[in-house]
Amino acid sequence: MTSKSNTTEPDAAPAKSPPDAYLVVHRGMRWTDVIRLSGDMRWTIGRSSSNPIVLRSAQSSRQHAEIRPAITPDGPVWAIVDLNSRNGVQVNSRRIKAPTVLKEADQLQIAGFELTFTRNPATLTRPPVRLPSVPGAASPNGSGAVDDGATQDNLGGDWQSDCSDDDGDNGESEVDVVSQIMSSGLAGRINREPNPTRVENSSDSDAVDPLLAMAFALGRAESIEECGETLMQTLEDLMPGSTIGLYLFDAEQKAALLEGAGLAPPRLVRQPAGTRYRRPPTPLIQPILQPQSAAILARNVLGDRRLATENTAGEIDVESIILAPLRPVVSERGDEAPAERNALLREKSLPVGLVHVTTPAGKPALTANQLRNVVAAGEIFCQAIRSIHREASLTRSLKKSEAVISRLRRQLAGRIQILGNSEPIRLVQQQIAQVAPTPSVVLVRGESGVGKELVASAIHHAGPRRDGPLVCLNCAALSKDLLESELFGHEEGAFTGATQQKRGKFEVASGGTLMLDEIGEMSLDLQAKLLRVLEGHPFERVGGQSPIQTDVRVVAATHRDLRAMVEQKTFREDLFYRLNVVEILVPPLRERGRDVILLANHFLHSFAESMARGRLKFTSLAEKKLQRHRWPGNVRELRNVIERAVVMSPMDAGGDGNVIELDADDLLITLVAGPSKGNASKASSGKVSEADDSDDLELSLAELEMRHIRRVLESTGGNKSRASMILGIERSTLDRKLKKAQKD
Repeated sequence: MTSKSNTTEPDAAPAKSPPDAYLVVHRGMRWTDVIRLSGDMRWTIGRSSSNPIVLRSAQSSRQHAEIRPAITPDGPVWAIVDLNSRNGVQVNSRRIKAPTVLKEADQLQIAGFELTFTRNPATLTRPPVRLPSVPGAASPNGSGAVDDGATQDNLGGDWQSDCSDDDGDNGESEVDVVSQIMSSGLAGRINREPNPTRVENSSDSDAVDPLLAMAFALGRAESIEECGETLMQTLEDLMPGSTIGLYLFDAEQKAALLEGAGLAPPRLVRQPAGTRYRRPPTPLIQPILQPQSAAILARNVLGDRRLATENTAGEIDVESIILAPLRPVVSERGDEAPAERNALLREKSLPVGLVHVTTPAGKPALTANQLRNVVAAGEIFCQAIRSIHREASLTRSLKKSEAVISRLRRQLAGRIQILGNSEPIRLVQQQIAQVAPTPSVVLVRGESGVGKELVASAIHHAGPRRDGPLVCLNCAALSKDLLESELFGHEEGAFTGATQQKRGKFEVASGGTLMLDEIGEMSLDLQAKLLRVLEGHPFERVGGQSPIQTDVRVVAATHRDLRAMVEQKTFREDLFYRLNVVEILVPPLRERGRDVILLANHFLHSFAESMARGRLKFTSLAEKKLQRHRWPGNVRELRNVIERAVVMSPMDAGGDGNVIELDADDLLITLVAGPSKGNASKASSGKVSEADDSDDLELSLAELEMRHIRRVLESTGGNKSRASMILGIERSTLDRKLKKAQKD
């Protein structure tokens, strides 16, 4: 650019200094190096270590360019001058031939490096905008690739001889940008004093041990507070004499920051004796909190209120600063809407904290190596707290899972618990306890509805295979061909409809228990195949040829008399003997005495709780009715009767804390077999009235009388006057009988 508006004479002495500005060197995407341009000093850029800004590149001349104050008609400005370099200077991708005024956000390309000129501190943390590549310009790493921020500063003067003006490349281009501003005594270096003293912190050359020790310590840390103390101690070791502040944000502080609130006090502070930590100014905090912001290193900060906070005397006595965001890894999920995803990413991309380091005036400035150390320590710290959060989350999830498992175990225990105190059921419980630890085949016999599957489940969960699967298969529910496929599986294309391979129940139940319900309904040829498997032989899937061996315990169940079936040649005798190793006969409910009431109360409480019906109980008449019924459907029938009674109970039952009683009339017991001749027509409809029930023969006269009174009251809609007329008794007599029945 050679127009008048952006050029000036390099030797013109400015009447006053131009406004402070910043030259920003971006180091990859993780941090930036900031050099403050202030006063009337000139800043040379080149390969020689005597320059304030050093470009360690074979493409850089010893003194490549200079940034200096200049006067224009619009006032003092900063301008860049090419010092007759071999490879030139480019501003916004155009090579300059004369002194060029620098404007906001100008991109400088010098010896393959990109530098940004700005007067706005808010742009200090932004990643560089990559301009189109220029022919002949090398990338900072010498290969055309973007610098990943991992280059190593070399402050020594032995990279190339300072007395050599050779700009050639030796084929191994080591490149870097190093600001040589080490302290506020800047004039001596700018004036190129002979043999300048280089101040180098030992932490620059030996930072591996503190970071390694920190990594090991954080690996053992159990809390975020412990991690924070470890981070602060490491930073104090790496940068002695510096003040250090650690900020950590919780969810509430994150939300406040997103709404524009100020920075809360630091969580931890390190300050040498005689110094006092001061928080960073707002203009510096705001850009560092933006998504994808980078850590910054700023030197020559003395007097700049946009980069540091004044002391009690109102002075800015800070020489250099490092401000590094502590940022977690953000993974984008694809199941949110675009607006929700943007908000989620914005919240997640907010740093979990900040590290703020300052050095006082008169002390050596922080170096690029120390910046890298801070960033590395911060990343180790973030990984540690991520691990702690993940461990805490997994611990909470584990506790929730354990609670769910415990609840499911209790529910399962309730489902497999065999209730009863009668002698027949005690014998069943004893047999289960004896057979469960063994691998023997068990044959469970009993009427339909007595709980044969419950017995099989109890055997499984009381034995050593409790952690394995329990698979149940009803042999009566499937045809012969389908039953064979369910038992042994089939290969793809074995028959019409076999579109894919399927594992059979023997494979699925391997390591556990397979219950074969209604084993007496199995066809004879399938019984032969089952016998071979029970004897330990391998089997093949339907349509397959590969032998399959499984480890399964078999519990068979049936309501049939298998001995009679053997005599009738409808059940294989050899399979019967193989199944009848241990036989458990489950008694019908009518032979279990008071167990009926025990089971009825168990079902009543269970259904009342699940249906939110409050507190329910049976009346004495209801219990007598339950006790007298023959229960041809056994426990299954009893359970259904109680469930129906609870379903039909008042919706607000127990809402006031009182107990609601279920009377005998609330137990609608359905007869499906054995009705008397007089009741044949009513039995065919599925219901038999209370007076027609043959069990009424066992009722006392008082119970029959009260039952008839209630039936009459029901027919009159609760009208006691009309009911007393039908019954042929006085109204007072009816009231007295009802009160007496209620007391009983």
